[in-house]
Amino acid sequence: MNANAATVAPAPAIMRRAGTLDTVVALVRRELWEHRSLWICALVVEGLLAVALLVGRINMDLPEQVLTAQQKVSIFTIIQWALAQPLFIVTAIVLGFYLLDCLYSERKDRSILFWKSLPLSDELTVGSKLLVAAVVAPLGVFLLASAANLLFAGILALRVPHALSWSTYEWLRTELVLLLEVILGVLWYSPVAAALLLFSAWVPRNPVLWASLVPVVAPIVERVGLGTHYVWSFETYRINGIWHKLVQGPNVFASFHNLPPVGVVLDTFNIRGAFTDIDLWLGVVAAFAMAYAAARVRRYRDDT
Repeated sequence: MNANAATVAPAPAIMRRAGTLDTVVALVRRELWEHRSLWICALVVEGLLAVALLVGRINMDLPEQVLTAQQKVSIFTIIQWALAQPLFIVTAIVLGFYLLDCLYSERKDRSILFWKSLPLSDELTVGSKLLVAAVVAPLGVFLLASAANLLFAGILALRVPHALSWSTYEWLRTELVLLLEVILGVLWYSPVAAALLLFSAWVPRNPVLWASLVPVVAPIVERVGLGTHYVWSFETYRINGIWHKLVQGPNVFASFHNLPPVGVVLDTFNIRGAFTDIDLWLGVVAAFAMAYAAARVRRYRDDT
């Protein structure tokens, strides 16, 4: 965003609103208006998937024997779950770049001077950015994936009518699995998001380079200098630790003949153990601390 664009942003609306909630809503709208990749990339991914399902070659490599009704429902739910994963992965990447850029870019183009002239606290401004990354975007992507799955189900019903079977109950259970995946992912990776936000507020230049080098260089320096690998162990644990905590039962999808719907994993997930994990909530506390630090850094740093 340039300085001229800032003058036509929804800032006047912010100044006219007195309530904090209305202000937060206006700030969230500002983020979605300035960083359109947050929703454009999601729409592009779903559009490409729809085109691929419409005109692409579908080879499901199924056994020659006649599929049972349970197998058809199970295949449908597995496809439903699988088609949502590219959207989640792309959104995570886009959010990473958004968090690294959102505070740095306003210093780079000097638009921070305009925004600081408004009656908005740094904590509220930074909090709105974290709110977009941790709540608005993930929830929006989940709703988009749910709606797109209905469209994909209709396309697949036309392309492979004898391989799939619709079940509203199992569709809802699979959506619950996806929602659980989103909620746990947001909570578990919240300290990573807040760290990227702090990098965006603190580093003078190239926040993407800094955010890429630190997790790579730190384990190497520790290994060479101390001969230990605590940093690397912590990083790998922070990447997939919660999923090992959640999935503790046997692989229920090992046999095709007894293939269950995706929703059956709700009965095997250690949901209580995942949501009561101390490392999960320590990470959330650390995320709030780093977000507050980012707000303090923003208050005194404008590179002028």
